[in-house]
Amino acid sequence: MDKRHLSKVLRQTRRHSRSAVIADIKMHSPRDGKLLEPEHIQAYLLQLLTGGVDALSIVTASRRFGGSLDVTRLVSGATHLPLMRKDYFQSVEQIDESLELGFTAVHLTLQTIGDLHLVASLKDRAEQLGLEVVVGIHTFEELNQALALQATMIGINNRSIKDLETDAGTVSLTEKLAPLVPRGVLLISESSLMSPGEVARAWIAGADAVLVGTAFAKSLDLQSTLRAFLNAHLAPAIHEHI
Repeated sequence: MDKRHLSKVLRQTRRHSRSAVIADIKMHSPRDGKLLEPEHIQAYLLQLLTGGVDALSIVTASRRFGGSLDVTRLVSGATHLPLMRKDYFQSVEQIDESLELGFTAVHLTLQTIGDLHLVASLKDRAEQLGLEVVVGIHTFEELNQALALQATMIGINNRSIKDLETDAGTVSLTEKLAPLVPRGVLLISESSLMSPGEVARAWIAGADAVLVGTAFAKSLDLQSTLRAFLNAHLAPAIHEHI
């Protein structure tokens, strides 16, 4: 099954004047607890695909996030959508493994890797293998580091992964940092996006995509939630007072 490039999908949705919606498949959240049960993944995935998500992301870290390679293989074998891996990357072997598992992109989070030389090595290896790279940031300093690494896709994590995303971060961080991202660099707003209004805010700020996990996993009517998030650009954003 030929899989599509994440960057191509993001550019395509921008041409249609909306942000791409990336569904983040995460079994457990340190902030919100159990999100998905393994036996429900197949039905959940089917709803995501029929609901029209543009791409998928999987958190494969087992500790604290409940990631599973069995779930990864199930998802990878069932879709042609871009598939991004999120994990605590520390070795090029994990990059090689990502390709073998069917991922088309990897998410290299600066806060968790720490060593910029290692980030560069991981990024180089991924690109050699034909994997796309999203460099994950949370601060202005990390944004500059990502740009120095010549990142072509940047993910702004609205919450801090150092705090296991249990902090009170909001889309306001995307609104703060997005204007500083050079034209031509694709931008994803990640975490804390719980409503269409927040998706609209990210889009207005300049995000080419939003990464949404908990809002979908906890939805009582996933199809309606997906429609609302996919059409968020059609409604005015509700801005917070910061």
